[in-house]
Amino acid sequence: MNRFIKRGLLFTLVFFCIDKLFIPVRNAAPGLEVDRRLEWIVTGKMDADLVILGSSRGARCLIAEQITQSTGTPSMNFSYPGSNVEFHEFLLRQITENKGNTVPKTVVLVVDDSDELTPSVSLKFRLDRLYPLVKYRAIRDEMVKRGEKIPVVNELLILHQINKSNLWLHQKKFTKNDVIMPCGSMPIPHQKNTFDKQFGSKDHTYQRGSELSEKLEAFKQIVARCRDHKIQLIVVIPPNFKEVTHGFRDRLVELVGDAGSVWMYDESRPEYRDREFFFDHAHLRTSGAKIFTEEFIQHFKTTKVGN
Repeated sequence: MNRFIKRGLLFTLVFFCIDKLFIPVRNAAPGLEVDRRLEWIVTGKMDADLVILGSSRGARCLIAEQITQSTGTPSMNFSYPGSNVEFHEFLLRQITENKGNTVPKTVVLVVDDSDELTPSVSLKFRLDRLYPLVKYRAIRDEMVKRGEKIPVVNELLILHQINKSNLWLHQKKFTKNDVIMPCGSMPIPHQKNTFDKQFGSKDHTYQRGSELSEKLEAFKQIVARCRDHKIQLIVVIPPNFKEVTHGFRDRLVELVGDAGSVWMYDESRPEYRDREFFFDHAHLRTSGAKIFTEEFIQHFKTTKVGN
């Protein structure tokens, strides 16, 4: 029995020693990323008065640099293609809670018509953006919170913290569609090859009964956090190459209440029905993004905190 215990202790000691050999692998991962925006947030290096949150529509359709140049408001785009409102709530929470970050004066939440609060196969919580940063406690804590990791084991074992992506030790590169500007925006100059360029005019009505509780709660948390930190919240509905979903804006107005505002593009502008300004049905290309950003700027100038 004593021999069995000794062997067990020896195995445990050897395993822990081997496990700790992966610390350099875990710690090297952030430096290999081409997108360092999330790391800026968790390390308290976010310094912008206006922050844009959203999925690919936020990334493609609003150009933070253009906002900065026109308004003088330091702006940064923290939109991630394929991310959902739960991820956006996580980002805002990290921005406001991590010491060193500038608490923004304005948060621009770019929403997805009409998948913001309803099921979507293309929008999710971007765990893949968290794994490269598991060296940071804030990231590990979020993974535990979401049930991805076991609390005690996550602190004891490096191998439990990482996944196979951490073992791919090479410098990441931009993809064709995800070239990130210094301001965080990702406009696309070209058009998608499969874009059929037919304007979607089918009548759509928003279905409140399809809303997911976890998405609804995340949206409410964003609204509450902006209210608590006295942040100006502007919920933005960007153009799609289709008719706006009926009732979607009304639902957002109801949820935001007096804690912020909901702003939508001018549907009467011919550019938003011109296929040449779109990458595909859901995203503007760079030429369209510049037009939409300018329209947002004019709205922002009339609502800017302090005016």
